[in-house]
Amino acid sequence: MWDRVGNQRLLASPYNAISVAMAQWTVQHRMFAYDAYVQNGESVTAVKRLSRVRFNLGRWDTIPSHNTILRWIHSLRTTGSIVKKKPPGPNKTVRTPENTERVRQALIRSPGRSAQRYARDMRLSSESVRTILQNDLKFHFVGIPQITSILTILAPCPI
Repeated sequence: MWDRVGNQRLLASPYNAISVAMAQWTVQHRMFAYDAYVQNGESVTAVKRLSRVRFNLGRWDTIPSHNTILRWIHSLRTTGSIVKKKPPGPNKTVRTPENTERVRQALIRSPGRSAQRYARDMRLSSESVRTILQNDLKFHFVGIPQITSILTILAPCPI
């Protein structure tokens, strides 16, 4: 870590090495923030100052942002839990064993078709079918029409 003058500072705590964007705060940090928030008249600034003292963080070390602290408080008050919720969005259920088997059977039935046709027939996205073919079934695409045309050109002419 560098200070304003340009001198390199030693990292004084294990929390310094974590970047602001990727900081993973523990449940201990979250509970301390909630307790400090309630005890200090719901002041986020006071929580930030007390966090520096409590966790031995220096002036330039990262601390939870204003919005992060408010999100923790809101989470505890609404759900009764301070742990992280699952990420938003639908569950990733496309690469199930059933869909993998469906793609495998379709490939056995008609191996010359494109991944987009498989996707359309099975009502899956073409990217999902490509992922199943490449990652789960270990198939890698080769330009079949190009290979067959090259083979016909190179094949000896019948006399």
